[in-house]
Amino acid sequence: MLVLLLFAAGAGLYRRVRELELAVYHGVGQNLVGTNTANALQPLATTGRTTVIVKVNRRCPVCDDLLGGVARIAPGLGNDIQLTVLSDDAQFDKPLPENVRVVKDADAWRALTVPYVPAVVVVSADGVVLHTEPGGSVESLEATVARAATIGKETVR
Repeated sequence: MLVLLLFAAGAGLYRRVRELELAVYHGVGQNLVGTNTANALQPLATTGRTTVIVKVNRRCPVCDDLLGGVARIAPGLGNDIQLTVLSDDAQFDKPLPENVRVVKDADAWRALTVPYVPAVVVVSADGVVLHTEPGGSVESLEATVARAATIGKETVR
């Protein structure tokens, strides 16, 4: 009985620590071009364009829904936004439109230290992380891409 009680307390503590980690991590301001891990993160930034990175995992059913949303959103973006899918799976072969860049690099996946998967990361035209959020739904992805398009247009001015 005591062992079960200790296990339940440990599980609750672990959950609270993860919640705190998610609450305080923002990643905003990280420069993907000029950091110590630039070799791994360099392929994620698109010079001169706002980039929306969708970080997915090979064992994530929500990621498959988000990839469907990426496939639906991408054709209408034009040149304002670069959509990039970052996967830790070297055999990633989901069908995506040609204007979606796919980075299949476990080192880059680990170097982008967002504590949740799937994640949506907005990167400015000069390689600085502007926004991160959990990729919980296609609707939230669409809203983030719409905001990123606005940011991209304001940056150009």
